[in-house]
Amino acid sequence: MKQRTTARVLCAAAAVTVLLSGTTGTAFSQDKAVKEISATAAGISPDHPEVEAGLSCVDCHSVKLDAQTTATKVWLSGDYLKYAAGEGVMGQDDVKKAFVDIVGGRKDKRTFVLGTCINNTPLTTTADFTLDPETMTIYGMHEKGTTKLFHIQQNPRVSMNWHEEFKSWGKVLCVQVIGTAVLLEGSDPEFERVLTGCVPYEELAAAMKLDLEKARAMVKAGMVMSKITVDTVTINNSAFEQQGLRKYQRWEREAAPAKTTTQE
Repeated sequence: MKQRTTARVLCAAAAVTVLLSGTTGTAFSQDKAVKEISATAAGISPDHPEVEAGLSCVDCHSVKLDAQTTATKVWLSGDYLKYAAGEGVMGQDDVKKAFVDIVGGRKDKRTFVLGTCINNTPLTTTADFTLDPETMTIYGMHEKGTTKLFHIQQNPRVSMNWHEEFKSWGKVLCVQVIGTAVLLEGSDPEFERVLTGCVPYEELAAAMKLDLEKARAMVKAGMVMSKITVDTVTINNSAFEQQGLRKYQRWEREAAPAKTTTQE
């Protein structure tokens, strides 16, 4: 029976069992004894083979996670590569500004992939969305009766993704959003307020050669608006590294203060 070299990697205090299948440019001999190679989120042991740029553990190993942590948490703020825990992390205001710079604000739009799910059946669709930076709320316009709207009615938790077309390992730019969605009908006063003040419906009016009032009436009659309250934004931007920062950064909405009651 062939012996396999086994590595046990401890990633951010979570046990990760790794079965080595080989190393870059080197084949394991069949008669080598089983060898333990330890690692932490800060790095790997001195006897680990050299890792080429762009490779991760899963490129060479079969990895079994205990599901108590994720690599993303390590990339964001843990001991990782040249960063000690807590180093290279942007302030929340700076991450928010970077997000707005990427996706734009009122009267701008970006085509996101929207992820919804009910009954353990996920769905991803694309749609144009607009961010209100002041409230960190994202709005989208959708035709009535679509599957994603039924999903949101049953399960308001959604995820979103926007990214630049991948060109090379050294130039990556993408954002992931996790939030909670509600649906607004055209009769809702908030629908009108957001449509006029945030969503770039004027493009539709120009394309269909309609005046703005008729365009608004058409949208209100035939569309449903999704209102997504952003809970977290995770940015992967290679350009951050040029500023001495981690390429992964995260913005999180502050929890609302707990309501207190007084007894008379």
